[in-house]
Amino acid sequence: MHQNNFDFLRFLFAFVVVLGHIVALSAVDSLEFLRPYFDTHLCVTGFFVVSGFLITQSYIRSRDLKKYLIKRANRLLPAYIFVVCITALGLSVISTVPVKEYFTGVGLYKYLVCNLLFMNFLQPCLPGVFLHNILCAVNGALWTIKLEVSFYLLLPVIIYIVDRVKKKYLVFLGIYLLSLFYRDAFEFLYHATGKNLYSILSHQLPGYMTYFIAGVALHYWFNAFLRYKKHMIAVALIVFLIEYYFKIEYLLPIAWSVIVMYFAYSFTGLNGFGRYGDVSYGIYIFHYPIIQIFVAFGAFHRYNPYKISFIIILIVLLVAILSWHLLEKRFLKRTTAKIGLDGLIQPKQAVNGRPTR
Repeated sequence: MHQNNFDFLRFLFAFVVVLGHIVALSAVDSLEFLRPYFDTHLCVTGFFVVSGFLITQSYIRSRDLKKYLIKRANRLLPAYIFVVCITALGLSVISTVPVKEYFTGVGLYKYLVCNLLFMNFLQPCLPGVFLHNILCAVNGALWTIKLEVSFYLLLPVIIYIVDRVKKKYLVFLGIYLLSLFYRDAFEFLYHATGKNLYSILSHQLPGYMTYFIAGVALHYWFNAFLRYKKHMIAVALIVFLIEYYFKIEYLLPIAWSVIVMYFAYSFTGLNGFGRYGDVSYGIYIFHYPIIQIFVAFGAFHRYNPYKISFIIILIVLLVAILSWHLLEKRFLKRTTAKIGLDGLIQPKQAVNGRPTR
């Protein structure tokens, strides 16, 4: 298997998240029937699976912690910092708070500090912005970036342990089970007490490690996956459909990981999808405030919601393309020039069954 479809998968996941948020944030009855078809949770966890697989490959190839961290930072931070700062400054023009008060008050700077430190849940809103929307959150999609950063920092530790254990599967199984226990414990507390804090905690880093660690494990047993993928996909689809229908997530992370990886290494017609650039990250981090702006101006209720949705999609794509070519790509080139880039984004070819970058 010499090519893969990770570019297409990442684009698809990001695009479905956009559609799901349009339906959820617009609060238009005529769009509500679409909600079940755009599962943002499934797409986000798909990102985690892909990330676990690809980032493991990136780290194992270099075995240089400094280079690894520089590459991760150059891929993630420039666009992230830009979207946090530009929304904080730009949205002052639609704030109900006077400009002077907006820039001298604590709210703006608390927002900047919390979001730049990946603690979005502490200050998701800006002073006087989106107060009449369903949610005042400026960029509700950024919570997953905090998890990605945490995954990046934990991965070298995980690989250090795995490489020193003879029965490697025990490490992956242990992390997987601990993640399930953490999530279930806080979900139980939430249902028992009704306190929203427990619901928030259940969706933090440990609760999503099942998906990330499944992606890491698939990298370690990649040759076996390629050999038996046609058998694995049949079982994975059955498990996935059963658990998805009953809304449980015990084996679903494993099943979903197999499905994602099967798609990544099948359907060769999609191999060249990303030849003109990787816009998936830009789509993901820029779409939410764009939707919120249209909602704030009542566009969905004043005009045809389908036309407004189409306009939003076009704007999001344009912004993502500009972000890739003017910002993200430039930092990736800088990384290549300084330390030598051995494939930051996704593996393109396989050598002896192992994906390379």
